[in-house]
Amino acid sequence: MYDYLIIGAGSAGSILAHRLSSDPSITVALIEAGPDLPPEKTPEIIWDSHAGLAYFDPRFHWNQLRVYNVSPQLDPNSKPSRYEQARVVGGGSSINGQFAVRGLVSDYDEWSDYAVQGWSYADLLPFFKKTERDLDFGGSEHGDAGKIPVRRIFQHEWGHYSRAILKAAIREGFNFYEDLNGTDYDGCFPMPMTNQYGRRVSSSTAYLDAATRRRTNLEIFTDSYVSKLLIEGRRAIGVEILGSQKLTVLHSSEVIISAGALHSPALLMRSGIGPGEHLNSHDISIVADLPGVGSNLMEHPSISLAAHLKGDARMPVHQRRHSSFVTRFSSKVDDCANGDMFLMPMNSAGWHPLGKSLGTLLGIVNKSYSRGTVRLRSQDASVEPLVDLNMLGDQRDLTRLVEVFQLMTRIMRSSDVQKVTTMWFPAGYNDEVRSLMIPNVSNWLKTAAARTLLDASSVSRRAMHRFKFSRGIDLKRMEQDLDYIADWVKSTVWPGWHVCGTCRIGKGNDKYAVVDEKCKVHGIQGLRVIDASVMPTIPSANTNLPTMAIAEKISSSILHDQDPR
Repeated sequence: MYDYLIIGAGSAGSILAHRLSSDPSITVALIEAGPDLPPEKTPEIIWDSHAGLAYFDPRFHWNQLRVYNVSPQLDPNSKPSRYEQARVVGGGSSINGQFAVRGLVSDYDEWSDYAVQGWSYADLLPFFKKTERDLDFGGSEHGDAGKIPVRRIFQHEWGHYSRAILKAAIREGFNFYEDLNGTDYDGCFPMPMTNQYGRRVSSSTAYLDAATRRRTNLEIFTDSYVSKLLIEGRRAIGVEILGSQKLTVLHSSEVIISAGALHSPALLMRSGIGPGEHLNSHDISIVADLPGVGSNLMEHPSISLAAHLKGDARMPVHQRRHSSFVTRFSSKVDDCANGDMFLMPMNSAGWHPLGKSLGTLLGIVNKSYSRGTVRLRSQDASVEPLVDLNMLGDQRDLTRLVEVFQLMTRIMRSSDVQKVTTMWFPAGYNDEVRSLMIPNVSNWLKTAAARTLLDASSVSRRAMHRFKFSRGIDLKRMEQDLDYIADWVKSTVWPGWHVCGTCRIGKGNDKYAVVDEKCKVHGIQGLRVIDASVMPTIPSANTNLPTMAIAEKISSSILHDQDPR
């Protein structure tokens, strides 16, 4: 019998386990479906500053998970795609791009409209600061003693392609500033990252360190998948775990679900907590009819262009970081927030030979309005849920991607970028590209051959451009036909790996609220959800830092309630 069972050792779960077990009188079990990564056994691919290796390594993913980027209700021809959701201690923070983006004041003041109290930017800032140790900036907006180091790579270390994109962006009217997280205005900024000494720092390496793992009141179960919650009446009392081909039952005074915005709602629904009609369709007994479970799914819709780089524009040999800066700007589309867009160059498109010869430019709707759903395919815990991201369900998101495409093409055609590239083309992260991103010898050989052709001559480059990279795309038509651009966006839009919102915070009279301001599930005692699921709206940021701040905030609240002195 434990005081707390925490399901999921990701960005939130690792923090919760560390903070709650800091009180020796509290017993904690941390349960993770994926493998453990204790500091002394963490593979180099996880530590690497070049995140593209861990991002696409299938050892650390839910490999059967598929998502619809565009809803099949909007496009009957839409097909599900891979989605690299982390299945490893540290969760997304162990494989993500290491971006340490906080978001805007308005993002969190908007959250306060949903909760009774405690979720404005002013309420969350102390927990952002508690999480971080900013190595570049101090002052009232930055933490200096947290477990997550935040640093930036400044201009003198950038590759020439990134510098050329910056020059072109400045010619478009953007100013350059140094501190993205300490400001809310538009401009170009060095990208902050969770990295120190050229190595990734995840929530598990920072919070589940050797000293924490030695605590006698903390037990960590890995390679253990929670199939369902144990509920008596209206109280959660434990979990069923599938691990090592046997079923284990653990009991606790309170259960905390931190399994992420796709698997947290799926676990609730398998346990009888969710939309009643949907549960009935799978012959699941209803414990609590909560229509909001699995609804309100949000992502950051993205598109990309790629360019073949001249030799001196490629990543410096000593530099592992492929992304150096980001441009935040306001689309000024009707009913869209300020600072709603990101434009981000990558000085390398991948770990392999072809990727090292290409640069990319990403256009991202950083404050999206489309909503998708997570639903069960089966009550069988081994079957992944049905995920409809529906990233173009709101016309504002499609409109902004069309507009950012036009900005991206102007930048690619600028004299600054033309000097360091030989050609550019529309690109994306389809399943073919994803397959090539898996680190193995076969992919290295394939991409080495492609790079040889690209580098060989203008003739071979034109052939590759026409028959491979831009196959089926009329680039001249794209220059003037907005409907044609929109069709291309619909066919190529890809997610930012920032799912959130599927168990959102809300007041008791809110039909679609799943948890209250303390992340307690409405109508069920002894049960909380603490991860990106609870976000009522998507922040203008990568979701890793906000998720960590949520975990810091609620763990502090739990400990205060244990000992309110």
